[in-house]
Amino acid sequence: MQAEPTGAPTPPAQTENNQVVAVCLLAVCGGVLAKLYLDLHVAGSIASMALVAFAVLGRPFFHFREFFLLSLAVALTVLAIATRSDVVPMVARALDRAAFLAAFMILLALLRDGAVTSPSVLAVGRYLTRQPPGRRYIALQTGGHLLGVILNFGCLSLLGPLIQRGVRSSNEDEGRDGSDQAMNAEVSAIREQRQITALSRGFSWIVAWSPTTISQAFVPLVLTGVQPLRMALMGAAITLIFFLAGWLEDRIRGRRIRARLSELGQLPAANPLPLPRGGFLRFGFVCAVLAALSTVIVLWSGSAIVPALMLTAPIVTAVWIWLQNRELSNGWQATLARGKEIVTQSIPRSSPEALTLSVAGYSGIMAAGLTDADALADLIGLDAISPLVVYLAVAAIVPLASNLAIPAMLAVTFLGSLFSALPQLGLDPTILGFALIIGWGLNLVGSPFSATSLVLARVTGIPGVTLSWRWNGLYSLISYAIAAAFIAIVTSL
Repeated sequence: MQAEPTGAPTPPAQTENNQVVAVCLLAVCGGVLAKLYLDLHVAGSIASMALVAFAVLGRPFFHFREFFLLSLAVALTVLAIATRSDVVPMVARALDRAAFLAAFMILLALLRDGAVTSPSVLAVGRYLTRQPPGRRYIALQTGGHLLGVILNFGCLSLLGPLIQRGVRSSNEDEGRDGSDQAMNAEVSAIREQRQITALSRGFSWIVAWSPTTISQAFVPLVLTGVQPLRMALMGAAITLIFFLAGWLEDRIRGRRIRARLSELGQLPAANPLPLPRGGFLRFGFVCAVLAALSTVIVLWSGSAIVPALMLTAPIVTAVWIWLQNRELSNGWQATLARGKEIVTQSIPRSSPEALTLSVAGYSGIMAAGLTDADALADLIGLDAISPLVVYLAVAAIVPLASNLAIPAMLAVTFLGSLFSALPQLGLDPTILGFALIIGWGLNLVGSPFSATSLVLARVTGIPGVTLSWRWNGLYSLISYAIAAAFIAIVTSL
């Protein structure tokens, strides 16, 4: 089975650009992994230099978003040169983190290249898309959340293509003549939106409680006095409420859609498929192997789960593609040809998202290092603001800043540092940390610049603005209202 197209064909004039970008990004990935697991600091320097080379030579792939973030990074670097005596180690640290983020995006996105050609993925996707709407939403929301705890962003790379392939397969099965095809195209668009929305919502809220996420590890570092267990328990409780709210919102919207289709005589008949046990077992096996290998690497190296996934993702993808081709007469040649296609086409196509994430991380680290939190706190006059207002403002500022292309990491670092310097305000560090976590989750759901939107946009081809604003805008507002009420209650206790 051939892979579905993931983007416009690469023009011949871009072939050389593809090769240059591929070489730079492979050097970034290889350097980052060598530094992480072989403790080769020179490899980290090579990765940083390759990232800079990519930022210069990959310009044909960039658009306004990338050029805006590059301009911001250059401005912050110039400011650091003009004001800081330690600018060299400061820039080196920021570049090191940026290279890690670029490698993270590239390596985890490789799982998508295994998923798009997998017959098991197609079988599972077709089965899920034929379930009743409410059941589909619950399955994808819960499944995306639980897999996200183990696989992190790898679950988006796996489940995003699964959903799309199942929806498109259903459209092919249900539409035969022109009118049927037009009707099924509309139904398929609705199915795709509701299922990918369920996935993004379920996945994004792992930051509220899961110890495998960077948020739970990072917030206690920037806020003095946080009780991690208490913060995680509050996060787990509100996640259940968010799940219920998302399901209700989907049901209400689904009823309106079904009523409109019924009036037009276009309501699709239920056409469930038998459970593809083999497909589920094989897909579950891929997930289990990815999780098991990552766990082994964590135990062996002492690394966190994300670096472990970065190492296992390309290995699992390569084996997965070989297993798909092993029964062909030219199985090895087909596998190598698919690998060449991934290197020369798929990786270059992911370069804008890799640059966005890496440059945003670089800018966040630089801006945090250049900010005098104490002086800014005195300027704002925070001592006159009540704790509840501070908590609610913090939960809103993080996603709002993310929508302005300001990384959530930067916003959390800045706000955490600011309020840690003001113990006289009488803020509860754990509730404040919880508010930062809520803001982080809202950023993942409702910002086109969030990692969730970037990964899903990369693996599905759906614009980040559509994923975050059009499909999740109302849900984000509902979630903030729920969070505000929840924070008000825990503050009063």
